[in-house]
Amino acid sequence: MGDQSMNFEMAISWGDDLINVLDDGKGFGVLVQTLEQLRSIHFSCDDDFSEIQESLQDLQKKVDACKENTYEAYSEMADEEEIERLQKELDQELELEYMNSQGAFIEEQILAIKRNLRDQLKNEKKLSMYASVTRVIPNIDDPLKTSGYMVDREKRVMDKFEFDPDKRTAYETCNAVWDIINRQ
Repeated sequence: MGDQSMNFEMAISWGDDLINVLDDGKGFGVLVQTLEQLRSIHFSCDDDFSEIQESLQDLQKKVDACKENTYEAYSEMADEEEIERLQKELDQELELEYMNSQGAFIEEQILAIKRNLRDQLKNEKKLSMYASVTRVIPNIDDPLKTSGYMVDREKRVMDKFEFDPDKRTAYETCNAVWDIINRQ
């Protein structure tokens, strides 16, 4: 119940901003374009993941076939040369599978790093926009607090502010932030 009231208060506090964005055709277009870009990236990652999964499945089939051949060779009492050849083939397949799994892991890590960098760049652009328009840089590290910094035209920190959500309503906090912005 507490989460729902907090979400409701957050929705109310963002309501005017959301209405302004939706009224502004340009802002809504940017949101739609961003959503489309995120979907495109998501589909691209899904495609890459599917290809890697298929490759791993193919390799697993080859490894299983090699194991079966090795088992058959042992059960038929094949000569030592055949057993050695099959063991080498199995070792090569296992090594190839290991290399591919490492490649998939590295690729996954690279994608995660790219996502983090993209998110950081997006946050930096938002903060720069906030500073340019309102001369306020919000602190986005702690979503439970409303805090930030007042900056001058050169974006040097002038004042720091922080509001305790337990002592103020979202409405009061919003008005206090607007008061700070209007003082400049």
